[in-house]
Amino acid sequence: MLSMTEGLDKRLKWGLVALAGFLLFAAFTVWGGLPSGPRALSFWIQIVILFLVTGAYILMVWHLLIRPLGKQPRAVTLPVKLRQNIALLLAGGVMALVVGALWDELWHRRYGIPLGEDFFWRPHLLMYFGFGVGVLIGFWALFYLNRRLKGTFQHRFRANAIVGLLILQAAFLIYAVPADPIWHSIYGDDLSAWSVPHLLLLIAVTMMILLAVFSHLPAGRSGEWRNVLNIRSSDALPLLMFAAILLAWLQVLMIDWDQMLAGNARESLGLFRPEWLLAANLLGTVTFAGVLAVRVLRCVGAATLIGLIALVIRYGLIQLFAASELQFVAWGAALLPLIAIDAWVFFCVSSRKQAPGWLSTALAAALAMLVNLPLIRSLYDIEPSHILAYGLAAVIAGIGMSWLGHQIADWMEASAVLEASQQPSPQSSYRALGLIGGFAVFMLVFIMTAAPPV
Repeated sequence: MLSMTEGLDKRLKWGLVALAGFLLFAAFTVWGGLPSGPRALSFWIQIVILFLVTGAYILMVWHLLIRPLGKQPRAVTLPVKLRQNIALLLAGGVMALVVGALWDELWHRRYGIPLGEDFFWRPHLLMYFGFGVGVLIGFWALFYLNRRLKGTFQHRFRANAIVGLLILQAAFLIYAVPADPIWHSIYGDDLSAWSVPHLLLLIAVTMMILLAVFSHLPAGRSGEWRNVLNIRSSDALPLLMFAAILLAWLQVLMIDWDQMLAGNARESLGLFRPEWLLAANLLGTVTFAGVLAVRVLRCVGAATLIGLIALVIRYGLIQLFAASELQFVAWGAALLPLIAIDAWVFFCVSSRKQAPGWLSTALAAALAMLVNLPLIRSLYDIEPSHILAYGLAAVIAGIGMSWLGHQIADWMEASAVLEASQQPSPQSSYRALGLIGGFAVFMLVFIMTAAPPV
């Protein structure tokens, strides 16, 4: 009876989470701008289609990953070298997407290329490569599942979490990536960057990031808490991926406010959203990435480190492209809440000998955000009457994303136990760093040799 009650409570909890996610997605759809006139009908038709397909995908996930089975599958581990190769490929795809997205935004602002004519320009080619990596690895996982694993499809799907999740993320990419050009071909230009296909692509990138870390996790995980002075070469990939969350999320969620900093008038942005979302988006992103970095790596200082990595990459790309149109202030404003997360974790680990809970971590980040509010107010020209709404929105967003970050970190830790005994050699970590560096050089050459589309 107790197990049945626990199962019901778990289903109820995740049902509420799914409902909250749906409502949040719907809210961002509205905040992204609702058209009027002739475009309204096509907009709502596509919204209905996209939500139906999303619902079908969620049903597939439930059937393959969550639906109770009468007999549990036999767990199968992947060789450590294979896991590392998967993580490296996904990480390379993620960084191609991060760089390509910034490059794509810059060229659209700078050259104003019409939709359709930009299909084969270099920023898009770099992004196609990133998404293609995720899809091809998913097809490999499906082949591996059918050839190497035993039992029913559901049993084989759950025999190894990495294999199953790779298939699911590839299926999501196959759905989400074509949705954007199809959307534009029917609907036309977006009213803002918060279109439904763009939000789906942001979710897809996040799935790739988390899978890269999860595939790499047994190599970088340690049961004991440590600090950044004891950082290891095997931590490089997870740190880069958590910094990629800051880079990708803040680019999309802060883009309209950053346009104002670049000199665009507020009236020309077509803002359909409340102004307090600035604080909610910033702190929600920071708390999610910071909690994951600290909890997954069990490293005090990891949150601040990913903030610095993201800021350096963003600033470096702006300098590389000579992109005065782009901003990096949001990544600078993110540092104080990330430092607060590390400071609170340090206090709890050193004095209480235990990791802090999700609520206290969120409140520490929110407090730092409130301290940081005068800087944000001066940068983004916030009205004094909006300060209370900004503070409340930041606290709520921080609490929600801290809870989510802790849940994902707990799941990663529990799911990685079976494979934790397979540790890579130090040489494999250096090989990984070399491959990351080689891919960075390739992207640099690819960027520097690109001719402007004019």
